[in-house]
Amino acid sequence: MNVFVSKAANLFAQNRLMKFVIILLTCGYLFNSLLVNRALKYQKIVLIPPHMTGTVEFVQGKPTETYINDICRRIIMLATNYSPATARKQFDELLVYYAPESYPDASKSLYSLAGRVEDAQVSSVFFPESFKSKDDHIEIFGNVRQFTGNTFIENRSATYKLDYKIIDGKFEIISLVEHQK
Repeated sequence: MNVFVSKAANLFAQNRLMKFVIILLTCGYLFNSLLVNRALKYQKIVLIPPHMTGTVEFVQGKPTETYINDICRRIIMLATNYSPATARKQFDELLVYYAPESYPDASKSLYSLAGRVEDAQVSSVFFPESFKSKDDHIEIFGNVRQFTGNTFIENRSATYKLDYKIIDGKFEIISLVEHQK
């Protein structure tokens, strides 16, 4: 038994039903798009890079303070703890962190320092005491001890200023200099 007697009435009913289904699917699509957008906005990316003990988290595209301190600790250790046998290799590893625009100057100064370290047979150890973050730079306070062979040369306080930027999740050094008081 037909619900409607005429074919025209049946076609109009099918048309209304199809419009209703399309509107329902569109509403579902829009709701799903909003939920996906919200999920992407609040997603966390967790990385475990080599040579680091903790995890790295980016929330809404910004790294956590723990990540910044861990990476700065690694960088300052590469830059300030060296011996004649390790200086060149450590500086090679440190240069990976430099931004492309800062790389030429950093490369020149680090390789020059490596040459002086190898010639004078000087070793250096830095003991960081505190990290002070401000926007895109960090100040690292600590003590430097230098030796030549087994002979102690000096023990002094030092402050290093590290300017950085983070592009697409990659930490890049703009400059790393010893801050003169």
